[in-house]
Amino acid sequence: MSMQSRDSGMNTLKTPLSRAFTFFHDFSDLFRQAPFSLLFCSFTGLLAGIGLSFMTGLLQALPGLLILIPPAIAMRGNIYSALVSRLGTSMHLGLFAPNLSRGSVLYQNAYTSLILTLVLSVILGFLAKIAAHAFGASQIAYISLYGFVLISVVAGLISGIALLGIAIFISVLGYHRGWDLDNMSSPIITSAGDMLTIPALFVAAHFLLRLKAASSQWNLGQLVTPVELLSLLFVIAAIVWTLKGLRSNDAAIKRILKESIPMLSICGLLGTIAGLTLNVQLESLIALPAILILYPPFLGESNALGGILSARLSSMLHIGIVEPKSLPDRLVFSNFLVIYCFALFLFLFVGVLAYAASIQLGIPSPHLLTMLMISLIGGLLCTTFLNLASYYIAILSFRFGLDPDNDTIPLITSVTDVVGVFSLLFALSLLL
Repeated sequence: MSMQSRDSGMNTLKTPLSRAFTFFHDFSDLFRQAPFSLLFCSFTGLLAGIGLSFMTGLLQALPGLLILIPPAIAMRGNIYSALVSRLGTSMHLGLFAPNLSRGSVLYQNAYTSLILTLVLSVILGFLAKIAAHAFGASQIAYISLYGFVLISVVAGLISGIALLGIAIFISVLGYHRGWDLDNMSSPIITSAGDMLTIPALFVAAHFLLRLKAASSQWNLGQLVTPVELLSLLFVIAAIVWTLKGLRSNDAAIKRILKESIPMLSICGLLGTIAGLTLNVQLESLIALPAILILYPPFLGESNALGGILSARLSSMLHIGIVEPKSLPDRLVFSNFLVIYCFALFLFLFVGVLAYAASIQLGIPSPHLLTMLMISLIGGLLCTTFLNLASYYIAILSFRFGLDPDNDTIPLITSVTDVVGVFSLLFALSLLL
């Protein structure tokens, strides 16, 4: 009896260990390929956060600029994460070729991504001004519509062109090395977007201030200022290139633009809500700039995890190993668990990084344990949301005959931005 009991106990012990071994074996490619890009995302997000913490003077000099920062960061990730997701799917389907010849998958995606960058940057400028006018304090002189458009487009083109180069490099290198882009491209693009967009917005904001300072010397009787002229040219260019793309003979280009512009516009609106929420808390954030350091890597990791899951779900739907059911199956739940495993480590790591950077720079910060709990509680709340949202957005997109690569990552990134801001602010209110 005792021998049977001991064997039974051994089997009981073996079962969880065996399941754990099987779980890590089944996702060994993800656990092997994703950590580097996710850690890279943490460090680049930290650099963006440090840059943001040093922009407090500029945020006060240009009221409303903070409204533009979250949607601008998210839009760069949305456009170029969707690009590499489409390229990853094309590799799974055997359609990818590592060249930019006209008509190739790489050319189609590069061309449409540049158009989307220009168009959505203009749209973000309009949305930021509308949000500032509708919900801002009446006594504050916010940036003009022309100023918002100018900052948004100049920053968008600077960071967008750089991100396109990174996306093409990763895709071609991944193709030759046999990498699964779904496992590592989205975090790299997300982190690069964080790192590039903050400096690009800094440059664009200073460019606006210089143009405004020089406008008194403009010799057209003040009928039009340099800021107004450039903004109008950007709007006209966006309209012309959109019409050209939609009238293209290339069906893939037309489809990407038709599906992406409405969805990315919705994403821009959601990102603007996140920016508006932060702008309302501007005074308290400036008083505790360590949270400004935490904000970019926190959202960067949230978006990177959402991007990995969305890209994997999109590919699995395309190749038929996941059915678009009302309830997630065991394979999908296993993917959820992987995301939680990464989240538990990453949000603690991000909290440590933000605290260490704050102490090193002499920036006011909560205690280490408080910073860790803010990051972890906010991160796990956001992860729970993005797991469910990624799945249901992907299957709804698939059921309606849309390409999940065009819709899922941009929408989940933008919704996660809003939820991430609320999760972070909730954790702050809970612990401070």
